[in-house]
Amino acid sequence: MASSLTWAIVTTPLGRFAIGGTEVAITTVLLPHEVSESDLDTDPSHLVGDAARQLDEFVTGTRRTFDLALSSEGTVFQEAVWQSLSMIDYGEIRSYGWVGDQVGSPKGPRAVGQALGKNPIPIFRPCHRVVGASGLGGYGGGLALKRALLELEGVDARYL
Repeated sequence: MASSLTWAIVTTPLGRFAIGGTEVAITTVLLPHEVSESDLDTDPSHLVGDAARQLDEFVTGTRRTFDLALSSEGTVFQEAVWQSLSMIDYGEIRSYGWVGDQVGSPKGPRAVGQALGKNPIPIFRPCHRVVGASGLGGYGGGLALKRALLELEGVDARYL
């Protein structure tokens, strides 16, 4: 029998995030513009509660890495792109082209951007660290949130 999905709401200076998961893995992070508490069962599993604590620590500057089991479903290409994000350390940025090179993609930066746009676990899978060759690129939570996350990590995002 599959574990049921539970949620935790995390209120941060960057907005309210919702983290969804089971006892086994984190499966979803909703960014501030996506959170509607009325739809969420906020009796979190132990793992979801731990993820909420880790996200709060990250936003307040006391955590740089996450120690969580993550699970998602995507195409083979999407999963490869999402896995490649673990190679981008806190405070670093990489281009969409760099990610494409890591996954051996002939599809190019645009395909990488589309895969990142479908990342169901942003922040824990740090797609905010991937930028365009000529600027920030896109971000599901909006460019202001992407810039804030990068600046939180010490990246000077003013010129991106």
